Amino acid sequence: MTSLPPTPRPGAPTLARASAFAALLLLLAFAAAWWTRDLPLFALTPPGGGAADMLPSQRQDLHTTFFTIWAALILVVPALCLLPFRHRSAKAADYWLAFWTVSLLVFLVHFYWAVVVVFGNDWSRILNTPRVTVPRLDTVFAAWWVADVLIAWLWRSEALWVRVQRWGVHALALLLFFMGAAREGELAASRTLGWLLGVAVVVSAVIALQNHRRARTA
Repeated sequence: MTSLPPTPRPGAPTLARASAFAALLLLLAFAAAWWTRDLPLFALTPPGGGAADMLPSQRQDLHTTFFTIWAALILVVPALCLLPFRHRSAKAADYWLAFWTVSLLVFLVHFYWAVVVVFGNDWSRILNTPRVTVPRLDTVFAAWWVADVLIAWLWRSEALWVRVQRWGVHALALLLFFMGAAREGELAASRTLGWLLGVAVVVSAVIALQNHRRARTA
């Protein structure tokens, strides 16, 4: 079996486009949180009811966590959709790594805002609040995502185990983003983003499968 070449790094124009889009979405997320700081968009009480676990003064920070995860979701869609095409198209490979990287950076902003700003780095609260469905898995996912991006940029290996773990972390990203938005989103906008993510990935998977079948029969 022929070994695959090292993971290609995206060119400066591709990375600049992805970075500019990420910066724009992050700016819009913080601006939206500020504009809506006095609006009850998201509940101060945890899912399922009970006593409020957020103060009214935390509303802007609460909104920031939601809007930044929406930005990360939008940015991760191209990466998830392009993954099956990265070994057949240099452009797909470039845009995959560019968006896989910038979506991670925005996700880490969300992760920081949720853990440090909203919950004060109090892991006893984080691990026991119904606001966070799978906090341990979310943390493992964040670390795994960082590791995969570092492998792609620094080691650039395409060994079998690298490809297996890469597909694994992408599958976990799809599961967590979809479930968090489409199934657990408080607002219709969140649920819509989740379902659009799911549809986009399914369509790209179907196209990739069709291309694979054509290549085998050619």
